[in-house]
Amino acid sequence: MRPSPAALFVFLHIGPTLAFWPFGSGKRFTSEAFVNAGALGLDKVQGRVVAVGDWNGDQKLDLFTLSSDQSSVNVHIWDDDAFEYKLVRTLSTSRKIGNIVPNDFNRDGHLDLLVMYGEDEGGWWSSASEKIAMEVYLADGKGGFNTQPWTMPDSSGSQPMIFDADGSLRPSLLGRLSQSRGEVNPITAWLNSGTGMSLASVPFQQPELVCHLSNPHSSAFVDINGDCLADLVLDCIDARVDSRSIQIWLNRGSEGFQFAKSYNLPSGAGALSFADMNRDGTLDIIFPTCSRVSTSTGACHGAALNVLYNRQVPICSGSSSEFVGGQINGTLKCRGWGELCIADDNFEFSFTLGHDSFLSIPFSSIWPKDTPELLVNVAKSPSIPLPLRPGDFNLDGFPDLLLTVSNSSAVPHGGVLGGSSTGTQVKILQNVPCARGVAGCGKSNKGRGFAVGNGKGYGDLDHIWDAQGASWIDIDDDGTLDIMVQRSGDQDKTQVAFIQNNFYHDAFFLKAQVLNGACERECVPSAGGPKYSPLGVSYSGATYKFTVLDTLGHRVAQQAAQLPQTGYHALGTPYSFIGLGRTNNYVERLYVGTSLYPPYHTTYIESLVPNSQIIINPPSPPDEGANVSLPVKYRSSGWRSELYLSPGDWVPWVGAAVVGLVCTLGFVVIWLNEREKVSVIRQTTMLTHGQREDEIERRRALHAINFQAL
Repeated sequence: MRPSPAALFVFLHIGPTLAFWPFGSGKRFTSEAFVNAGALGLDKVQGRVVAVGDWNGDQKLDLFTLSSDQSSVNVHIWDDDAFEYKLVRTLSTSRKIGNIVPNDFNRDGHLDLLVMYGEDEGGWWSSASEKIAMEVYLADGKGGFNTQPWTMPDSSGSQPMIFDADGSLRPSLLGRLSQSRGEVNPITAWLNSGTGMSLASVPFQQPELVCHLSNPHSSAFVDINGDCLADLVLDCIDARVDSRSIQIWLNRGSEGFQFAKSYNLPSGAGALSFADMNRDGTLDIIFPTCSRVSTSTGACHGAALNVLYNRQVPICSGSSSEFVGGQINGTLKCRGWGELCIADDNFEFSFTLGHDSFLSIPFSSIWPKDTPELLVNVAKSPSIPLPLRPGDFNLDGFPDLLLTVSNSSAVPHGGVLGGSSTGTQVKILQNVPCARGVAGCGKSNKGRGFAVGNGKGYGDLDHIWDAQGASWIDIDDDGTLDIMVQRSGDQDKTQVAFIQNNFYHDAFFLKAQVLNGACERECVPSAGGPKYSPLGVSYSGATYKFTVLDTLGHRVAQQAAQLPQTGYHALGTPYSFIGLGRTNNYVERLYVGTSLYPPYHTTYIESLVPNSQIIINPPSPPDEGANVSLPVKYRSSGWRSELYLSPGDWVPWVGAAVVGLVCTLGFVVIWLNEREKVSVIRQTTMLTHGQREDEIERRRALHAINFQAL
């Protein structure tokens, strides 16, 4: 049977057509799954990844690794073309490094490094008090560091945390002084003047109420009462009774921090994490509990997952807030979706089991068979806490949890008899709607529960059995939340593996990043030199609140924090990655909060396009002083924002469909026009001379316009 001419035409032309297809093949990985992308250039790394940042200001995530002997820090920047990380700088020291924190300490628009030295032998929230020396290595503007770092007084065994002590957008430190000074573990601040760090008292309104920080601790600089101004959540310990608690100090701007509430943590509580777990516009607290922790392996026996839901007023149906007893002296009843940054100082947490605002799920309920043990720290010297890491990998608007477990069947033996043995794996607990069999769902909680992510697409993640921690990261900044797995090297001699999230999610995301106001648009050095971008200098304490309409038309609120925690290898990204879920609308109004003094600490941006990255540069507060030589000529004078769109894989197909439709309609119009001309010619040839003139006159009248009627 001979092919038809039409079939031959398609066959002969489909090849050349695909050769000129302008959009490429799309994804680097084709399977819908978590795909092991390998070490991505970190094959020779023998230590751990200790921090994430944007070293060169190109809006790509770069990594900072610590050598195996903990004496040097290596800077690896992302190379788009090679699709891997490349080593560009090494900072070597003569002392043992415990942690590094990337930030812009002198506010020149370059990313600097805070290096913490010393050996903390504290284990699972002990009270050890070895001192920690600290230095700040300033970037020299040429891809390296200044030879003379900032030095500062030593801290005690608890690593200091980053916070804004004076509303200057400069990162100061909060921690404990070394006991060698004769003090009894006082809490203090290392105040950043822009040219160095000096000791100062923390602006607490009632300093006698301040607790002793745990060692290690998981304190945070994060908004708790919903006013878009970062507060202090202190992770405390009472050594006399060996119990931990949290203290919440509300940020009152120029009046300092006011003590609000204190809660005792359950016995065996681990590291605290913060996220809006139930999508109600407030930040909740997530932490594990253990009945016993192995000091040799860091495994948690009798583990449970706990979620403290932050109870605040709901969102109003309208854009304005409602008050009971009047707006001035009354009580807030609900927040309007156009006024999301109104404080609710009556916020509340509850530790009562069975209460709808406290969720505690034993691991035996999540894994009814072969229950694994949670890894809560890496048994090194010093030990490294492994918190539960929230992140919305499936973009449904509800953060999921990333954790490392010790699994008795993780290591396959193979051979004739087969079998398996104990190894450590990375698992995802998906935040899912309650249904039959979902852990955490019952009479007291009818909303959300947790289910183990497994099955088709999880094979590459489950095949790693030497994991020593994991964190969320967006590889290549393509709008998907991927996974970075830290490993012992026992499986294949590599220390790091990257798991590409290649699931085809039909939901949207938003990336948001607040800079520190160091520069007006581009940075212009005061001492002369080329301009440069300040896009890598986000800071701790920014807050995002917004509402979106779901596909059913329901308005839901969300809140996210930027870099709320910086201690103990926090591995926070310089931006907040927020899942929006399925929506057919813009982000109506994004509220952005900074640590500037109220009422100038917030702004809002309207009608944001989903699948985009928004960068906000706040106005710079009054500068360091008239006698201080500023590193840049022009500080930011007002709120500025830049929007970067991230088109999805379907955009080329939409474009092709539009072009095809236009071409088809154009062909139809031309064909009909030609048909009409032929018809007219045929009709006119059959008319007499007089009839032909009458027809021409009639056709002219069809196009005439009666201007008097207009």
